[in-house]
Amino acid sequence: MRALFVLPLWLLVLSHPVTACYDRSGRSAQKRFILKGDEAFDSKTSLTWKRCSLGGQWDGGRDCAGEKAFVSLDQALRLAKAEGDGWHVPSGPELESLIDVSCGSPVVDTSVFPDIGADDEGTAKYWTTNKVGAANLIYYFDFMTGRADGHSRGFQLAVRLVRKEK
Repeated sequence: MRALFVLPLWLLVLSHPVTACYDRSGRSAQKRFILKGDEAFDSKTSLTWKRCSLGGQWDGGRDCAGEKAFVSLDQALRLAKAEGDGWHVPSGPELESLIDVSCGSPVVDTSVFPDIGADDEGTAKYWTTNKVGAANLIYYFDFMTGRADGHSRGFQLAVRLVRKEK
């Protein structure tokens, strides 16, 4: 008689990345975003996101060209300000709004944000501007897992710029 092995559901999800993301109503998450060149308007939050991480440039097709920049929080804040037009480093709730666990890993829709992928450590850490309690740490989200943690301001992480629509 052959033995039957049953894998836990979470292991199946992690070992077989989902190619499409779905919201709680079963609708494709792609319909949530209105794509216009290098920007993605989120109809759920009324936020507009840069489709490429800081350092990358939209290639005019379906991808980002160039190298993703890994910068300190202070550098990220300066670069966001230099971008002008209301672009800023997202707050924790703003960045967390992109997380969709139905996507698998990464937990962000890569048809909208194509440059999100694991670094050499298997993570995709992005800055927020929210402090971790009384500690001198700032929250970040790992887009490979959806988990939040904290780092000091000088640590080098990726940045996804956002702006509020007027």
